[in-house]
Amino acid sequence: MTVCTQSARVDRHFEGAISPEDERAMREHLPTCAACHARYERWLLLSKLDPEALPAERRIARGLGLDRRPLPRILPVGAVTLLAAAAALLFWVRAGSETTGFTARGATSAAPSARVFVYDVRPGEPAVLATGNVGKRDELAFAYENGAAKNRLMILGVDEHRHVYWFYPAWTSEAEDPVAVPIESDGRRHELPEAVRHQFDGTQLEVRAIFLDAPLAVREVEALVHEHPAGPLPIPGAVESSVSFTVSP
Repeated sequence: MTVCTQSARVDRHFEGAISPEDERAMREHLPTCAACHARYERWLLLSKLDPEALPAERRIARGLGLDRRPLPRILPVGAVTLLAAAAALLFWVRAGSETTGFTARGATSAAPSARVFVYDVRPGEPAVLATGNVGKRDELAFAYENGAAKNRLMILGVDEHRHVYWFYPAWTSEAEDPVAVPIESDGRRHELPEAVRHQFDGTQLEVRAIFLDAPLAVREVEALVHEHPAGPLPIPGAVESSVSFTVSP
């Protein structure tokens, strides 16, 4: 089996011991290296089989440098035998799944696998998966799974006053009109590199993620948000999801 000199980064990712710089380098390297991609998939399967493995949320947060809590028991470094067993099981699962006859069809089948995960980053505390409530001055970080194989992503927040807060792409100057950011189309979970802080104005915040193929600009999307405040925006071919939070002082 071919072993890439960068495979150690894959191991450290699943051990929760990788730096944000190496995590970013690993993510950029994976699409170009079949050996590391296969190793990542074997670790991913092994982490699902081991009940004491790091949850995906903590792996992502540690890769972002947002979780510095002491680690629980981790998967053993260089677990060659276990990885080999995972490789065999992975082959069996894939071979078996090819004979089931089930095929996803249409946007409704693809939509659940295109999703964004929101992490709440509070001052002096580890990042946690946001559920229900976020602070008015908290930073929010994001990861995504692009099972719909779209080319680009936009993430924005809308409060009850219809004020729009942009997370991706960043929009910091009225003279600019940035477009949806390019993303990976492999379906794995990827973190976005920055945590973003806004001064939220309202008490309710809907975070909306739009997976799409065209480089749509933020001004176009803001106009659509004001025309269609409820429900998915009428963007052809787009997959949209949303999650609502209460904003605390």
